[in-house]
Formats: sequence, structure tokens, C-alpha cells
Amino acid sequence: MVEVWALTVPAEPGHLHRARHALAEWLVRVGIPADIRDDAVWSADEAMSNAIANGELGGPEALRATVLSLSAHVDDEVVVVTVVDESGWRVPASGVVLAGRGMAIVRALADQVNLAVTDGRTTFTAWFTRP
Repeated sequence: MVEVWALTVPAEPGHLHRARHALAEWLVRVGIPADIRDDAVWSADEAMSNAIANGELGGPEALRATVLSLSAHVDDEVVVVTVVDESGWRVPASGVVLAGRGMAIVRALADQVNLAVTDGRTTFTAWFTRP
């Protein structure tokens, strides 16, 4: 069984609740246990919040033009959550993306996390192994 879900919302804080609830409801419908569901939703919210915070660095015009794409797929082994934004996160010359405690928590919750920044597009992906 492979299930796929996606939603696009404006990159504005007021839209995050809609994305969180929609993802959580879909994960319930496809039978994901509460602990994995909560970790996946929390991780997606953290990634979306970071995208908005980083997008604000480009000024209000840049942020208004930005949307967040939230997607998930589920198969018999894993739940994968992906957040894509085009707010233009800036990676330091060292190549290391610095983050607050939220991303450290995400890395502790997920089995694997990837954050890629290329050509002004940031893609966050987190994998959660199903029992």
C-alpha cells in the first residue's frame, strides 16, 4: 500500500493550523499510529515555521509571493513528510544551516532528516519508520 497526500498554503503563520490539521486527519485516515502521526505533524509544523521565519528575511514582498508545499507519503514501512518553500533560505559560506532547538527536536523524533537548499528552494524531508 502506498498513499500520497499534498497541500499548498500561503507562507503565512495564520495558515499553518490548516496544514497541521489536514495532515493529521489524513494520517488518521490511512491508519498511522498516534505517536508517529504526532511526530510527523510536529516536524512538518517546525519546517513550515522555519520556512516562514527565513522567508521574512527577504522582506514582506518576498514572503507574500511564497507558498509552502506540504506533502506526505505512506507505505508499509515508512511515513515521509516533505515541506518545500521558495523563500530563498541563505546557507552560510560554511555550508552549515544553523537552526534553533526545533530542528534538533525534529532530528530526535525522525529516523532520518534531510534539509537541502538549492537555487532558492528549500526542501525539508523527514522519515518515520512504521512499527
